[in-house]
Amino acid sequence: MRVSNQQLYLNNMYSMQNNSNNLGELLQKMAYGKSILKPSDDPIGAVQVMTVARDQAATSQYVDNIGALSDSLDRSESYLTSMIDVQNRMREIITATGNGSLSNEDRQAYADELTELQEAMVDMANAKDDKGNYIFSGNLTDTAPVTKDGSGNYVYSGDSNTREVQVSDSTWITANSSGDELFFNNASDDIFNALNDYIAVLEDPSLAPGNPAFDAQQSGMMSTLDDTLTSVSGVVTSIGGRQNSLELIQSSHTDMMLFNEQLMGEVSGLDYAEAQTEYENSLVAMKIAQQSYVKIAQLSLFNEM
Repeated sequence: MRVSNQQLYLNNMYSMQNNSNNLGELLQKMAYGKSILKPSDDPIGAVQVMTVARDQAATSQYVDNIGALSDSLDRSESYLTSMIDVQNRMREIITATGNGSLSNEDRQAYADELTELQEAMVDMANAKDDKGNYIFSGNLTDTAPVTKDGSGNYVYSGDSNTREVQVSDSTWITANSSGDELFFNNASDDIFNALNDYIAVLEDPSLAPGNPAFDAQQSGMMSTLDDTLTSVSGVVTSIGGRQNSLELIQSSHTDMMLFNEQLMGEVSGLDYAEAQTEYENSLVAMKIAQQSYVKIAQLSLFNEM
């Protein structure tokens, strides 16, 4: 069966178009370094790539969460450690005030220092993070946790809730500790109001060591300090444990992300040597098709007579 010039013409046009498309796809793959640019390039491989990409995105978010959470815990730990230092100084002062030979001026000097330390504790309890959120107010991050009521007594104004941050598919880490847990929910009185009472005793010349009222206040103040130190130190220890967990999870995520990158490279990475050979072969085929097209286009009825 004879093939018409028109049919030859169309066949060559199709061949050139097909070769042109192949060359274009090869150039794109070589530019991106990928063998899969669309699902039809490798349906099974494309599904693998999409699955791994989703895993990578989720893991990357977990890594970001870990970084932010670790910074937040570091900040909390820093304030809590400073609180421990302040409370240790309070302990030294309260022990020293049990000396019956202190003058009224000495007692007042200690009372003044305790007032300053109390204010420092309140400031640290009301500390904010870099976004202006109160650190120790539970979930009421826009509310100062330690405030005074109408009678001048210290009260807790936050809530007792904690925030949980997801750091892996199955792991959530507590991000904060409430001031209620730290200062107002101990076995004894809260440290802020207990200090008010003890400072008042120091400023009363009629109350001295050996006086039952003085001794009771001193003993109660020491118990409150012990309980508060236990609470604060316990949270510091807990933060250390959480930080250790975050480091282990972070290391696991880093290994998994590296593995996923290698897997994606194996599935969708481009073999440049093979691609270059394919490109050169397609280029040769393209030139042959072009030459055939030129010859066919030159044919006419007179050439066939």
